[in-house]
Amino acid sequence: MEGEAAPSADQAANAMANLNVDAGEQEQAGEPTPPKVELNGTSYKPLADGDYDAIVLSTGLKECVLAGLLSVRGMRVLQIDRNAYYGGHCASLNLKELYEKHNKPFDQNAAEQRFGRSRDYCVDMVPKLLMANGKLVKMLIQTDVTRYMDFNGIAGSYVFNSGKVYKLPVTPTEALTSSLVSLFQKNALRKFAEFVRTYKCPKRVADTLSKEEFRAALVQYFETHNPTKVSEVDALIERFDTKRETLVGAMEKKYGLPVFPESTDVEVGPGPVGIVVKTRTVKKGVAPEQGGPIKTVVSVEAFQGDANNQAGPVQASNRVAVGDILSHINGTSMLGKTDEDVKEAIRSAARPLKITFMKPAFDPSTQKYDLLNMTMRELYAKFGLDETTQNFLGHAMALQTDDSYLDKPAEPTVLACQLYGRSVGRYGQDSPYLYPNYGLSSLPEGFSRLSAIYGGTVMLRHDVDEIIMDPSTGEAVGVRVGDCAAKAKIIIGDASYFPPQMSRKTGSVVRSVCLLKKPIKSTVGDSCQVILPAKHLLNKKQDVYLSELGASLHVCPRGVNVAIASTTVETNEPVAELRQAFDLMGDIAERFDSVTDTFAPVDDGTKTKCFIVSSLDATSHFMSAAEDIERIYRAIFGKQLNLDEKLVESQQ
Repeated sequence: MEGEAAPSADQAANAMANLNVDAGEQEQAGEPTPPKVELNGTSYKPLADGDYDAIVLSTGLKECVLAGLLSVRGMRVLQIDRNAYYGGHCASLNLKELYEKHNKPFDQNAAEQRFGRSRDYCVDMVPKLLMANGKLVKMLIQTDVTRYMDFNGIAGSYVFNSGKVYKLPVTPTEALTSSLVSLFQKNALRKFAEFVRTYKCPKRVADTLSKEEFRAALVQYFETHNPTKVSEVDALIERFDTKRETLVGAMEKKYGLPVFPESTDVEVGPGPVGIVVKTRTVKKGVAPEQGGPIKTVVSVEAFQGDANNQAGPVQASNRVAVGDILSHINGTSMLGKTDEDVKEAIRSAARPLKITFMKPAFDPSTQKYDLLNMTMRELYAKFGLDETTQNFLGHAMALQTDDSYLDKPAEPTVLACQLYGRSVGRYGQDSPYLYPNYGLSSLPEGFSRLSAIYGGTVMLRHDVDEIIMDPSTGEAVGVRVGDCAAKAKIIIGDASYFPPQMSRKTGSVVRSVCLLKKPIKSTVGDSCQVILPAKHLLNKKQDVYLSELGASLHVCPRGVNVAIASTTVETNEPVAELRQAFDLMGDIAERFDSVTDTFAPVDDGTKTKCFIVSSLDATSHFMSAAEDIERIYRAIFGKQLNLDEKLVESQQ
């Protein structure tokens, strides 16, 4: 799908009229009042326009991302928040609000003498960092919400190990010189890092498709490779409903070509193309009399420069690699042809001509280990990595929250380590993390602006009195605010807006916001993340997370650092569980402690049309939050969010 053109500045300004709508505002402005809303036989005054495709309750980060994604998909969205500010649990507070939120008396003169002006603070209620190449950043890019905010890199990433703080190595040279890694482990770590860097897995597309789209793709594939199987497609889809990638892998292994081709076009003008091609065979799969698969393809064997050793147009495109398949010339299929056929087609075609190249099907036999059938514990053993090395790899790089990952398939952890490595320095930062200037509340505000541009409406300072359910279907049909109501096909939101039986308590998180006059011990710069793995803490099963933010991120004045520690509560003394994080901070000028219960939905929401987001966890990053957004998106649309799809084209 091609991304939509980003709205102009004038369109964006006009769209902001959709924000902060009050009930009855249309009437006061002289606009025609929408008709009354009928729900379950009762007539209500319209809430805003009264009729929407989706109603989103809360302006928290997850809710705003989903509102934005639904809006750019053409859905009419109403967003309601009981608070007077954006962000929900992701709100950023000034110094006065920080004191008041934690029920501490605020003497403005005394506080500002110690810590600077209140308005210079943007302190997150739930501090989290963005992985530079992670899912949330991809959501920001695919919707072009990045145009509404600026980011800075976090200065460093650290791990707590045996009572000390160590900088995590981010380059091979650092790994070999870091005191975190023992002399005998350095070579083992180097080999493991190279394995992670070069590990490849198939580009999993199947789950990003609806059932209808997946069916159409299978029918098209079988029509080409084995028409006798077309009649079996529906049965195959039902059989492999939750294991689509297994089916796709089996088909590609049998027929030798990708089910979901990843293609690129290169335009070639006069002169040599600059490639050496060769015929290669693909797996036969079925007999020719049954329709027959494509037996041969022509692939790129090498690149060839011109007389001046300049790269040809194909190599210069930087989109084609050795091994790629030449699939079409000017739209005519070359699959099943020989290299001589392809050469003749190129020679006889008028210039410029368009050559289409296709990535070959993924071959799992090229991988050294089958990581879907090997545990992470087994993989560590293959490389001879000791417990200390495993600990910082699993917790500080792969961001696992406990040691249960050791006995699960290794691939997710390897891909998480790969993500860490690809995020370091992506935007010039010395860690894998980014942070928005002026606090996290700019993230939900950005997605709310996106939703408004595409017709969404936001109502602040309105609490929802009732989720209205259709008694005959058990599905939500709307919401009531006082004597006003709005209808919608789906309702998304924070658990606190829904009846208590729709969610379950999953635990509690303790957080402590600390104002420091000096940076955290053994760190460099005014921002960092420190992960304290449970293995190195007293009486803890869950890791402790410590983030530090400084003036360079525009969240506090110079001379003050904001440090936030958090963990999942395991005892009756939650604040005491952060003791070792407090020790790392040194002298704490002021501290604000809080304990928050966390909730998750009891089901996926498809039966009730109530899609409840899970509470933000104790981690200091957005990995689990992005996965929760994906979960709800899949429940609504029946397919995964395709993070490679450009939904809104960037403004020029």
